[in-house]
Amino acid sequence: MNSHSTATPESASFEVDGQTITGIRHRNPDIEPTVRLLCVHGWLDNANSFLPLMPLLPEVDLLAIDLPGHGYSAHISGSYSVPDMMYWVAAVAKAAGWDQYHLAGHSLGGCIAPLVAVASPDAVQSLILIESSGSMSAEADAYPDRLKKALRHRMEPEQFQSKPYQDKQDAVNARLRAAKMNPISARLIIDRQVKQLEGGWVWRFDPKLRMATPQYQTEAQVRAVLAAIPCTTLSILAMDGFLSQREDTHDRLSLIKDHKSVTLMGNHHVHMDTPDPVSAAINQFLGTRPHMGG
Repeated sequence: MNSHSTATPESASFEVDGQTITGIRHRNPDIEPTVRLLCVHGWLDNANSFLPLMPLLPEVDLLAIDLPGHGYSAHISGSYSVPDMMYWVAAVAKAAGWDQYHLAGHSLGGCIAPLVAVASPDAVQSLILIESSGSMSAEADAYPDRLKKALRHRMEPEQFQSKPYQDKQDAVNARLRAAKMNPISARLIIDRQVKQLEGGWVWRFDPKLRMATPQYQTEAQVRAVLAAIPCTTLSILAMDGFLSQREDTHDRLSLIKDHKSVTLMGNHHVHMDTPDPVSAAINQFLGTRPHMGG
């Protein structure tokens, strides 16, 4: 029997500013992990998106969190902007007692993670960006129109309330219509993202997450953050993912000073659909051993 097989995921919960931030932690009780990895999911995903990777990173103390408004974490009254989420990620690491850690982010999580690394250079030891090359951006002259749209959405919140689904499979089907991913991956996300009420199953995430944000970073700001990343960085891209279609992906990633990149077969949720090659890249990057079977 391989000693790595004794590791099992466990629920995690942290109090930050009087709000509960939840997650999943995976660590082997039989060994002392030398690597702490904090994982941040994408928009309208949750901590379950890192479950497929966990058993394949047996030497890693892995903590995957639900961002505020997602999964089982609290809905907050403030903003869900990328800069605001930077604080919550760093605050969870502090609440966990992690003064140093490696940081991984998928999609939205990969937009947040570079800001954390830049703002907390002594804490973040390395960065892993999965299907992300920094935040969405907008030119400054688009700001007035974004303000109008954001205010309109906040004044008409009823349009963002979840409609009930008859069962979980209906919610899974809705997710599959919105994103190209394996059905089993969609099911993992849905299991942590819906709740049952008298009228059916509804989304657990905060409806405000669907509303327009008042302001994006400018492209110059996004690039300045990428250029300022102080730690070694691994980017994992999917051949059929979102970034492969973006003209600025290579230019953005080339700004990171100490940067390695791998491109793998798969879609945007490559870390869920095909976790083996993703975990192989991460283990090599972190210098940790994979699960050897047995």
